[in-house]
Amino acid sequence: MVLRLGTFNVWGLPEAFGFGDDVSSRMRLIVERLSASDLDVLMIQEAWTSEVRDTLREGGRAAGFEVVRSPDGHGGLMTLSRRPIRETRFERFHFRGDPERLAGGEFLGGKGFLETRIEGDHGDVSIVNTHLHARYRRSRPRLNSAVRLAQLIQVVGHLFETQGSVVVGGDFNCSVGELEYEIFRRLSGASELGGGSRHPTLSRTNYYKRHRTAEDKRIDFLFVRPAPGDQWRASDARLLFAESARIRAIDRSLSDHFGFRAALTLEPARWVGSQSREASADAEVLALAYDLLDLGNREAEQRADGHRQHAWGYGLASAACLLLGEQVPVDRRAFLRRSAKAVGCGLFAPTVGYGVLAHFDGEGKRDAFADARAILARLEARAAAPSA
Repeated sequence: MVLRLGTFNVWGLPEAFGFGDDVSSRMRLIVERLSASDLDVLMIQEAWTSEVRDTLREGGRAAGFEVVRSPDGHGGLMTLSRRPIRETRFERFHFRGDPERLAGGEFLGGKGFLETRIEGDHGDVSIVNTHLHARYRRSRPRLNSAVRLAQLIQVVGHLFETQGSVVVGGDFNCSVGELEYEIFRRLSGASELGGGSRHPTLSRTNYYKRHRTAEDKRIDFLFVRPAPGDQWRASDARLLFAESARIRAIDRSLSDHFGFRAALTLEPARWVGSQSREASADAEVLALAYDLLDLGNREAEQRADGHRQHAWGYGLASAACLLLGEQVPVDRRAFLRRSAKAVGCGLFAPTVGYGVLAHFDGEGKRDAFADARAILARLEARAAAPSA
């Protein structure tokens, strides 16, 4: 069986973010290319708005694809398949962004992974489409890695509960050599289809990245975790939708990413090909994973402590102002009394806000890292079971 696979972050942001009519124009151009595409499966990320999803869904169906998406647009994920779809499910990541950083979109976006089970020639194949956290803390790359690792371990936990061959693809927001990439590759037993760092999907040749100063790199990947006894072979790895198009008298790219595609030949073992690679939960990779998760958990605790301190500070200031307002004589300081009470009431809002953040957001982040550690512990126990 040969599956021609693609992944593409379409950058389908609301047009109100300041990109004029670029978004709707780009989506229409992407749809035009779907009919001519020979892809069997296309995994899409950042289909954030209903307009973007409707355009892609209608265009995909017209091009002969069945189309599934994450519920209510959560995660911005869509999967298009020319193979019959058996079932689909969406799982939200336990770790989310910061609720107060609305402009970042990570908290409201509800990222996760969309699994679509498609019909194969020798059994069904699961397609797992995902989009990991972008930048949790710009100045702390290891903390960014910790956040993405917690999300990837959630995917790994799902892989170990999934029978048959699995393809994992999407926007990983990390590149070859970064800790979370290497830990995922070793824990999952999955193999990357495109030769690692070749075919950069973040590139200065992209119109929207023309001012980029960092090196070009690939952060969009396709992995395969074949079923036991199956062999696979990758071919035709290359960029996808990397051409420019005329939009409002300017040659623009179709997204701020280039897509990536590859052909996957997947068959029962009867020819010489790439063997299924065993997942490795050895001491080295486990130590790296636990260390990163501990870093993330410490930051979550520090963040919660900071929010509690802010809540106490604003609460005490609010109480002091209200008390001052009660003590000032009405006949001599009416204005001061009203002002003190107004300030006291105004300070009550951040008191409650920081208190809520300290409790619910802090607890949620700590739980996410704890869940990831629990999955690691299960993988460790499974790896140790044969020698027990």
